[in-house]
Amino acid sequence: MSAPQTINGLMRHLRNDNHIQIKGSKQKQQLISYGYYHGYKGYRFFQKKTNQIPYSDFGEVVAVIEYDNNIKAALYPNLMFIETAIKNIVCNESVNGLSQGTFDYVYKERMKDNPANTKLQLNRLKLRNSVYSKLSTRYKEEERKDNQMVRHFYNRGEDAPLWVIFETLYLSDLASFFECLNMSSREAILTQLDMFDVSIDTNRELLSSMLYTIKALRNAVAHNNIIFDTRFKDRNISPVLRKWVEKETGIQNITLYSLIDYIIILCCLLKRIDFTKTRVKKLLNQYKAESDSLKASVDSSIYACLFQNNVATKVAALEAYLNS
Repeated sequence: MSAPQTINGLMRHLRNDNHIQIKGSKQKQQLISYGYYHGYKGYRFFQKKTNQIPYSDFGEVVAVIEYDNNIKAALYPNLMFIETAIKNIVCNESVNGLSQGTFDYVYKERMKDNPANTKLQLNRLKLRNSVYSKLSTRYKEEERKDNQMVRHFYNRGEDAPLWVIFETLYLSDLASFFECLNMSSREAILTQLDMFDVSIDTNRELLSSMLYTIKALRNAVAHNNIIFDTRFKDRNISPVLRKWVEKETGIQNITLYSLIDYIIILCCLLKRIDFTKTRVKKLLNQYKAESDSLKASVDSSIYACLFQNNVATKVAALEAYLNS
């Protein structure tokens, strides 16, 4: 195994082998701070290693890194807000009208329709196993903690209420919980969110499709992974979600190829749960400002690699939708 490269050696490698100008103490420090492997190696391509970005100066690499970081900073609080709000809405509706508010009771009363659907029954059993596994893990973790949500109930011989369960769920678990509910419960939640459209969503699966879709973005943002080129994408957009978003916003060609498509989906959700529209307009303005800043900082050939021709059209249409 060869000896590790020095920073000066990596700078020479960028100049001589990658034809990227880098010099001076400032760019040297930037290379140290952002890292050669997480920084340049991670940002040198768009989605696939074969799609090399035509950098000529290290300052352009830094501009793309900072664009990516700034967009993550704008997205993080909105993703957390969406996750918390949807959890509360689903939790409240799931126990609405029931005499008990525990997971076991909700499972028995609100996850029992369509028993002949073996795929649905398997998903419900998997959900139940996942919930119990998370409860036992949290119970163990709370052994030496002051905040003992799970232990507070189980040590008194009581089942934890559903809101405690929801504190242990990941976004993918929330999506699974929603899709395991009876159809009438899913319809009630979608109606509360003003997202129910029987002409598109016959199986009442729109919300779970949304949550599964943004889950990959949420995890990438939370773990500081690269997001500018949607390399985090772990699924194709569902036909129900695509049709609903296109009908809702009037924006066509929602494919999840570009980050703007995720922004559009997030804005649709924010418009439903933040009725002042403050958050959603701020997010769009941040996206526009960061995109404009990047455009001014890199060569046009680089900007063309990162943004499809229809991004500007989608942004304008999204702004019109939010102002309607």
